[in-house]
Amino acid sequence: MANDNKKPACTRLELQETNFLIRHVNYKKQPVSVIIFVFEASTYAYINNCMHMHRPLNCQQDAIFDETGKYLRCSMHGFVFDPKTGECQSPVCFGQCLQALRLEEIDDTLFFAEKHLTLND
Repeated sequence: MANDNKKPACTRLELQETNFLIRHVNYKKQPVSVIIFVFEASTYAYINNCMHMHRPLNCQQDAIFDETGKYLRCSMHGFVFDPKTGECQSPVCFGQCLQALRLEEIDDTLFFAEKHLTLND
């Protein structure tokens, strides 16, 4: 039963219409916010939590990328992250990573493929 762990996240069309999406789920039995976005034609999902002050990346503005569009950026203190790996590039938290969540695409729908994730009712 390979599909038992797949939970719908969004459609490809939904992602094309915006810079990023936020989904509220439970991960390891804890409620979390997840950011989903496309970067260089690939889709990514991370728990939306900057490790510096434990705030959502978009906590002070409705954006998750820096002005260059090359890095994810926490809007509170400006910490930047590699969008492909989630690795922090800022000195205080250098090398620490955002928690990535696996996505799989089937027929233009993206699914969370995580056994420790449940959707909110």
